[in-house]
Amino acid sequence: MKKPVLEKVTVVGVGLLGGSIGLALKAADESIAVAGVGRRRSSLARALAAGAIDTATLSTEEGVTGADLVVLATPLGACEDHLLAMRDSISARAVVTDVGSTKAVVVRLAEAVLGQGGPFIGSHPMAGSERRGVQFARADLFAGATCIVTPTKHTRPAALRKVLRFWEMLGSRTVRMTPTAHDRAVARISHLPHVLAAMIVTGQKNADLPLAGRGFLDTTRIASGDPAMWRDIILTNRKPLLAAIDAADEQLMRIRDLIDLGDAAGIERYLTAAKKRRDELLARRLKQEE
Repeated sequence: MKKPVLEKVTVVGVGLLGGSIGLALKAADESIAVAGVGRRRSSLARALAAGAIDTATLSTEEGVTGADLVVLATPLGACEDHLLAMRDSISARAVVTDVGSTKAVVVRLAEAVLGQGGPFIGSHPMAGSERRGVQFARADLFAGATCIVTPTKHTRPAALRKVLRFWEMLGSRTVRMTPTAHDRAVARISHLPHVLAAMIVTGQKNADLPLAGRGFLDTTRIASGDPAMWRDIILTNRKPLLAAIDAADEQLMRIRDLIDLGDAAGIERYLTAAKKRRDELLARRLKQEE
């Protein structure tokens, strides 16, 4: 009988993403043992009750022992401690990945701790929510989502295959990018929208907020994300995000000039181009989900 690709997966951090990974794994193959590592017994108890993990521990060393795959699903600021803790406990066959929103800093750190050509390969599933906690975890969170995997020139092919297969098992579509290319792209497509949503909310007069309708709430939904998590994301991707903000400022000045000139045709062309791009994006997304 052929040995399964994954027998034990350890999820370090059992919040929304970590819990969803556990639920998705159990839905894909209930024979996979899912171990959860957390900072608080209360959060681990909730993950156990939700069926997201089979076993729980406060010890990273204990949790990763015997695992085929370890997934870091903690805030970026906690990654180093967990990498150091697992360094001498992971098996020779184990592969380590993560779900962080920035990659260059994490990949450099992981290669420094675990070694170049070692077990680490960065991942970033483009899925999530502004909500926190395993109580919001879903088995289908990654279904149809894009997961960016960031191998380097040191990555072992067998380790890369294991990570790609893991995300595909959860229903994701995988894309490969270098860590640097990833950070530039997500600065524009993910981190900039969060900054702009926060700016729009912060810039409102208190007296006007009761007038906000669904459009305002839809546009600014992501501003409700965890501030500490987003602080770490912003600070670990500063240069690409600053470049994205500068490019956004140029776009804002462009539409400002059209409004200032009263250029009706120019404003309509600008809005039409934006509508066309978004409609095409939605059409591609729907086609991928068919």
